[in-house]
Amino acid sequence: MPESPFDHLDDLLTRIHVARQRPSWRRRLLDGAGPVTNVSTLRTLRAVEHHQRNGGGASIGDVADYLAVEHSTASRTVSAVVAAGLLAKSSADDDQRRSVLVLTDIGVQALATVTGRRRDLVAETVADWDVADIDRLVILLERLTERFEAAAGR
Repeated sequence: MPESPFDHLDDLLTRIHVARQRPSWRRRLLDGAGPVTNVSTLRTLRAVEHHQRNGGGASIGDVADYLAVEHSTASRTVSAVVAAGLLAKSSADDDQRRSVLVLTDIGVQALATVTGRRRDLVAETVADWDVADIDRLVILLERLTERFEAAAGR
């Protein structure tokens, strides 16, 4: 039975995900990146940055949602990132039971360093592509991402 285009697409998405999880990719991204020593820390910083860009600090629940993990998992990860000095944690003004997380100056700088490396790795990967092909890929991936997020209820 011939492979459907959907099987092929699913396989390609899986291969990209796996390639970005490989130790060699992670080393290129994180080695010498200072306090960002693992992908969980990076993803947590990105979650908090996302919420700060959209109007305020993040809660642990916000981080859990962004990371697609249980609240208890996000709480443990956040505690480690706070202990590393990359996030500041305080009580919300409107609800003392809720924590508000913001990037510290060290967290902002560390995230900027790793974000620059990510951008460089992606640019290196498509360096020999035509700009029009890259632009088209970005448009198609944006549409695909929106559909996946909608299907996942996000």
